[in-house]
Amino acid sequence: MNKINRRDFLKHGTLLGVGAAALGALTGCNSAASSAAASSVAGIYTPGTYTATANGMNGPVTATVTFDEVSITEVVLDVSGETESIGQAAKDKLVEQIMTAQTSQIDGVTGATVTSKAVQNAVADCISQASGGAIQPAPQDTSSSSAGSDWLGQEPEIAESEITETRECEVLVVGAGSSGTFAAASAVEMGAKTILIEKFGHDMASGIRDTLAACGSTEQKQDGDDVDPAEAVRYLCDWSHGYTKRSLAQLWADKSGETIDWFAARLAEGGMEFRHEIDDATLPSNYKVLDVGHSTQYGPEYTEQLTMDIVLDYAQNLGLEVQYEITMVKLEKDGDRVCGLIAKDAEGNYIRYKASKGVILACGGYSGNEEMMLALQPQSVEQTCINYSKPGSKGDGIKACLWAGAIMDTTHTAMIFDRGAVKPDEHGEYGKASNGQMFWMGSQPFLKVNLKGERFMNEYQPYDMVLHSASSQPYHTYCTIWDSNYVADCEKFETHGCSRLFNHKNGTAPVFPMEAIVGMNQELEANGYIVKADTIEELAEKLGLPAETFAATVARYNELAAKGVDEDFGKEGYRLSALAAAPYYGVRQSGGYLICTMDGIQIDENMHALNTDYEPIAGLYVIGDMSGNYFSQSYPCLLAGAAAGRSATFGRLAGQNAAQGI
Repeated sequence: MNKINRRDFLKHGTLLGVGAAALGALTGCNSAASSAAASSVAGIYTPGTYTATANGMNGPVTATVTFDEVSITEVVLDVSGETESIGQAAKDKLVEQIMTAQTSQIDGVTGATVTSKAVQNAVADCISQASGGAIQPAPQDTSSSSAGSDWLGQEPEIAESEITETRECEVLVVGAGSSGTFAAASAVEMGAKTILIEKFGHDMASGIRDTLAACGSTEQKQDGDDVDPAEAVRYLCDWSHGYTKRSLAQLWADKSGETIDWFAARLAEGGMEFRHEIDDATLPSNYKVLDVGHSTQYGPEYTEQLTMDIVLDYAQNLGLEVQYEITMVKLEKDGDRVCGLIAKDAEGNYIRYKASKGVILACGGYSGNEEMMLALQPQSVEQTCINYSKPGSKGDGIKACLWAGAIMDTTHTAMIFDRGAVKPDEHGEYGKASNGQMFWMGSQPFLKVNLKGERFMNEYQPYDMVLHSASSQPYHTYCTIWDSNYVADCEKFETHGCSRLFNHKNGTAPVFPMEAIVGMNQELEANGYIVKADTIEELAEKLGLPAETFAATVARYNELAAKGVDEDFGKEGYRLSALAAAPYYGVRQSGGYLICTMDGIQIDENMHALNTDYEPIAGLYVIGDMSGNYFSQSYPCLLAGAAAGRSATFGRLAGQNAAQGI
């Protein structure tokens, strides 16, 4: 039998004698008439139970699907390896969608995109098995012209009769992340009646990022390592090739210190520390580092909701109202002024929110919206093998602003770090890999070789620049190589920011300690991503590299490490590490992990969205990853916490401005 995809199967509708009524079961129609008609048609499936596996967020996801002749009768999902509050929590909804639609082509669960896709792929495999290959999922059209031709769409129309309730406040904040949490707290501090709405439940809210950048904090001044604001502003503007709106960079530099002091005080009240990061400035480096980073000092429990709760508890004691599982649908305007919005609650009821002083949108970017990504920055899609976006990063806030007359940046950039691993027999098709796993040690400057076994870069570059260097190599794929001395090597590498695995020079703890990374590596090895070998030649075989060329590359690298001088690519001598202690390890990397988009709605110095005449839209404030005018081309990762620090500082300013009607 010739194989056809599901789209063709549904189009022609005659394969195996299946009539139009039976197609209802396959296309998601669940009326009694369609189901009854479908049950009378034989031959779609070979009855039985079939199992398939696909890569999820943290490892394999398994679907076990049972069929009778014409329908799916049972779906059992094993998502035990997925994040408990996201992928595992989505299991029942995914099963319900599959049973209702009778197909793998379901909508999935918002916020659990990677798990949803893995389930779709595994169920599609089971359907293919049960149908003898007759039914296959239609290949997704990923061309930017077709997939992203109408990503904005039309603003929803909601009839007055559909609105069931009106809620009123002075300041309305949308999104409980690094910017929205700060905005809500500062607005209520100013005495404004404030409501914060969050699309998800508490445990899926974005929370506050680990590291925030600032100039002029009390701790920076006390430890004698304050950063010159003028130098930080120049750094940001130069790094973006001039796309950064200088006045916004200056605003962050001038106001971030007091924001950090305020946050540190709140965390101290909650029993947590927030400390400045100082690294060794005496070491030679090819790239300028500014010690702007301040990071949360976590104990045994690590979650971004911990710090969010401390801030929100403080703000709720001042009168802030927090409402979860409320999804913004569209903004509302009174003339040219934004006066509120329409949202939907968990039961699907439409609610009108009136905000007399202003609406602050902190909804995140669009890195979780594949259609927008393909349309606006396909180059970033090519360089991504694992998407670690926050659940709400669907571009909803950006769309709402554009419908309301705002303008967006015209250069589109994403924050992608070189920490994605693929299996040793995988590489990106036309440069793109999509089934990766997190490999946090990817940013360590170990030897990196292309699929020809050749070294091709200085391995200590800013995270996304490593991926840029790899983009000219076969399949955009490379291998990172290390030996059994890797723990000591990581300590001497003295990396900066979130890639650092040991305490900073002043004792500040890293985001993830080396002990956690060892555990992550062991899990990756157990799952077949990291390979181990007793000889360099064996390692080459396991990674699919030409053994002779790879061995010569390793010999040359060891020679350079012994000299302490990188004569070939100019890497700092202390960041060379000999491959001498067996066993040896390696992993393939094809693209990195996508964190967020960095372009968005253009804003002024008061955080107002700008309209098409570049004038502020009254009543509408935009902050966080959905705001623009700040980053472009590449992320300045050597300013640790640059994005989250901007989000927190501008969030705090937006709340103050809205409360005062500025």
